[in-house]
Amino acid sequence: MTALVLVGALLLGACSPDGDAPAPASPPEAPASPEAARPAEPEVAPVPAEPESVPDPPPPPPPESRDRLVAQLELLIAGAVETLDGADLAVLVTDAHGREVAAHEADRDVLPASTLKIVTAAAALTTLGADHRLRTRVDATAPIGPDGTLDGDLVLVGSGDPTLATPEYGRWIYPARPRTPLESLADQLVEAGLRRVTGNVRGIAPGYADPVGAEGWRPSYFADFDARYISGLTVDGGLATSIRWPHLDAERAEQVAVSDGDTDTDTELDRVSIPLIGTREQIEERLAGLDPPLARVELAPDPRLQAARELRRLLVEREVVVDGEAHAARRLAAHERGLAEVASPPLVDILRFAVQRSDNHLTDHLFHVVGRERTGGAGWERSERAVKAALDELGVDHSGAAFADGSGLSRDDRVTARLLVDLDRTMWSGEQTVTWASLQAVMGESGTLQRRLRGTPAAGRFFGKTGTLSDVLSLSGAVVGDDGSRYHLAVIGNDAERGRWLVRTLMDEVVLLLAADVQQCEVRQPAVGDDVRMAPQDAESDARADGDEGGAGDEGDEGEAGHEGGASAEDEAPVDDAADADPDADVDADVDVDADADPDGDVDAGPPAGPLGVPPVVVRC
Repeated sequence: MTALVLVGALLLGACSPDGDAPAPASPPEAPASPEAARPAEPEVAPVPAEPESVPDPPPPPPPESRDRLVAQLELLIAGAVETLDGADLAVLVTDAHGREVAAHEADRDVLPASTLKIVTAAAALTTLGADHRLRTRVDATAPIGPDGTLDGDLVLVGSGDPTLATPEYGRWIYPARPRTPLESLADQLVEAGLRRVTGNVRGIAPGYADPVGAEGWRPSYFADFDARYISGLTVDGGLATSIRWPHLDAERAEQVAVSDGDTDTDTELDRVSIPLIGTREQIEERLAGLDPPLARVELAPDPRLQAARELRRLLVEREVVVDGEAHAARRLAAHERGLAEVASPPLVDILRFAVQRSDNHLTDHLFHVVGRERTGGAGWERSERAVKAALDELGVDHSGAAFADGSGLSRDDRVTARLLVDLDRTMWSGEQTVTWASLQAVMGESGTLQRRLRGTPAAGRFFGKTGTLSDVLSLSGAVVGDDGSRYHLAVIGNDAERGRWLVRTLMDEVVLLLAADVQQCEVRQPAVGDDVRMAPQDAESDARADGDEGGAGDEGDEGEAGHEGGASAEDEAPVDDAADADPDADVDADVDVDADADPDGDVDAGPPAGPLGVPPVVVRC
């Protein structure tokens, strides 16, 4: 007999205006004197009563399995709280109708890590709409003359597009990321007849504050490229990239892509390269058929300046003479507007990548875009107020919440498990249900959840967002059944450096229990003779799974070469599922993912306590 064993508790959805009017009364006889004659008062039709609002129908009763599910979740959470003594643990599970199923410290303010990205995504969708595009244009301080000369400055004007990028970045650094082609602006200018610029190329982002980091960002976040300086005009993800082909001679090397404007052919630069991080198969796939260059990536202190440099370089490559240099500007009067323009991919495409791949730069940028749209100006504090206003529109209580940034990197961010659950439930229940679902990573299938819980009842059932910092693990999202039934959950562990894998175990088992419930799977205590298999899980593998504790540690998937990696560390970690424990195992096989259980123990002695201190249960689907 085979079944699936889970750790812990696992291991453990009057008047009708069209009616006949009474016949009017006969008009009165004319008065005796003309002075007394008055026109008849017109009849006033009665105002129909306003229809009474129809209350929403009551939710259906909970399924018969609810009491059992509540007991299992309460046992699991209680075991986790006791085992993780000293850690701040916040948990909330509700059904699709908002009925609480299980909770622990659900209203406590905690660090969210990257689960904050779903707050930013919801605010952006609510404020801008899924089809919104962010536009970048080129203006000028003078017209282009008949001979192609612009006797003045070119002005590159940004409106918040975080995906503006050079062709080199799109090909060599981060090909999977959504991209607005900066080279299109240069091509349009050449097509408009531009041959020479006597002035400078200036970058400006009206309505956006000067580039600064958020409160609560550690210096190491910049060193690791987890954080970037945010501006309404940015290029290449806020980075300065230099590309060199070492086999080219010096004359040709001066003509190739050098993003920072440096044409020095010093061989020391040629020896600096970015390692391609990821699995062997991923690296080979990216490099197949290519002659990759050597590259250098640096943080751009002022993204406006970097964008202006890039446009100047692309114009020079197209044989446009630019007499001046690249500069950043705060205010600049341009007389010729709209010489060229490009639009970003639709907002939904940017958000899908940002949420599924956990892209900090994209979400911090969109945080500012929401701020500018709602307040007329963008800065960290304005954007926080704007996001809270969006939550107010959605009817989501944000009491005690603090949004120092849009990515969840800041140590000053605070949310509650209830906020995340209520927001997720609201978005699943609103007009953008399909759009919202498409943004999420799917358990065992996509994004930062691609390698997690494959081959279990949770695969393909959980839609959500992970979050990881050195001392924070978080998970929020929805478990969805074939009949549309849903459970919404948030599990957040703070100060859990020594128990990271236990928090991860709790997350996985809560999801598995909920997935078993929506599929009406059999859940029972294991019987003597059940086939129980073991899958490795330890603190070391969990650290690999959820990022580097030395830095921000937030997960990414196929990130920028050299700092976010070709694949997340999570993708390289062992996975708690039947397929990885035993390649030949049937999906229905009993799988005990408790590494702490005694591997030499006799099954007849009864099931051992799991890592969360509670007996295991068996799920059969």
